[in-house]
Amino acid sequence: MAEFLTTSWISSYIEKIIKDANKKVVLVSPYLQFSKSFYERLQDAQNHNVQIVIIYGKSKLNSKETNLLKELTNLELYFSENLHAKCYFNESSMVITSMNMYEYSEKNNREMGVYIEAKGDQDLYENAVEETESIIRSSEVVVLNKKTPKKKFSLLSNKNKTKFKSNTSGNKKDGTCIRCSEIIPLNMDSPYCKKCYKSWSFYENLDFEEKVCHSCGKENTSTMVKPVCYSCYKILN
Repeated sequence: MAEFLTTSWISSYIEKIIKDANKKVVLVSPYLQFSKSFYERLQDAQNHNVQIVIIYGKSKLNSKETNLLKELTNLELYFSENLHAKCYFNESSMVITSMNMYEYSEKNNREMGVYIEAKGDQDLYENAVEETESIIRSSEVVVLNKKTPKKKFSLLSNKNKTKFKSNTSGNKKDGTCIRCSEIIPLNMDSPYCKKCYKSWSFYENLDFEEKVCHSCGKENTSTMVKPVCYSCYKILN
């Protein structure tokens, strides 16, 4: 369930989002001025091979922030001139807030925000992720040095991504999307509908727990690698 946050809690939760990221952390903020603690968290994330994605806007970076960002070799940096949104998330949680990633805001402004979890607030989380993808598509890629990725959309597409597999085998048995419960072809390699697969593939967490069994449609803690309940597993195997 969503949780309301005030200024000090917003800072704490953003720091937690960076610290707890396993694969990607995405920071959307018109203005950038890193506090010492936030930047140290970003360095820790890089050391754990976490992809860092930052979208900023309004004004160009100053020399201090530019030099700090150059040290982040796992960084994807985008500039969106009309950006006003502030949103910070990893694969499991998100903060949507009035606070910029700006040290002055942390210390001097009264801010508000909302903390949500991908599992408990799924629709809200996925809608915010999709809007972030849209912002990226209309943004300018910023290259700070030779190590900065030049290819746009690496956040959204990857050569090693698991591809969506339709059921072409002639097996006409119906299954259920393990996330939204939509009726789809039974396919153990592809237990999501196309829409839910798109949101799942954003982070490709093979162990992310979903809601129902792909085969019988009953409530079950299913994952990409274990999409059916134990009873259905015995029948299918």
